[in-house]
Parts: sequence; structure tokens; C-alpha cells
Amino acid sequence: MSRKYYDDFSKMPVDKMAQSISDMTYSYKGTMVPKKHYKDILDKELQELASNDINIERMLLQPYIDMMSKMLKENSKYFYKALLMVELKAKDTAVEINAINTAYDAFDDSKLKNILNEDIVEVFENVKKNGVYVADEEEVN
Repeated sequence: MSRKYYDDFSKMPVDKMAQSISDMTYSYKGTMVPKKHYKDILDKELQELASNDINIERMLLQPYIDMMSKMLKENSKYFYKALLMVELKAKDTAVEINAINTAYDAFDDSKLKNILNEDIVEVFENVKKNGVYVADEEEVN
């Protein structure tokens, strides 16, 4: 198997990566982008990049979504109990596990199957419908 440029590139320190990207950019129609521009981007934390780029955020969220979907399919009862424990910051004590069991039973008996606060669902639906949050449901044109 032949070696590719990426094989060496992925092992470079950030400074050399930035210079290589700058060189590659220049080789395309003489476009000049300073090495510092790429170095600043490569030095950023993924969370910081994600806050500015929806595609990076999607990439970071996907493993969590996949894992939670799998857990929900495998055993929805324990999935919801775990969510309750995390949300309520419950400890692994007999009293708090009993409290979680009782809270879960109330949730399960309600047949609503909606563990989210209605206000959170309303904000989500509002932004999904309008593209941004619109108070008092004024339509965005």
C-alpha cells in the first residue's frame, strides 16, 4: 500500500500543518492565506469550533445520539430512570433509587411518555417553525 500525503500530514505539529495548508491553498490559483489563520483554527478546542459551526456540532453530537437511541431501544425503563437520575442529581442510595422508581412509575403511568418540560418543547417547536425564537408566536416572514 502506497503512502499518502495525509499519512505524513496527520503526524505533523500544528505549526507545520498550518504552513502546509497555507501552501496547498496558495497552489490553488495563487490564493494567499497566512499560516497564522490556519494555526489559530487548528489550535481551537472542538467545543469552541462547534459553537461556530453547525456541522462540527452535529459531528460531536452524533455519538451521543447513537448511544442514547441504542439504550432507549434496548431498555427504555432503565434509559428513562437514568435520565431522571442525571436530571435530579440523584445519588446511588436506596432512598434515592426508591424515589427514582416512584418518579418513573408516575411517568410510566401517565402514558404521556414526555419527560421534557413543556416550556423546553415549546421553545424547540418555535425555533423549528420560525428559524429563530419568536416570543408570542409572531410569524417570521
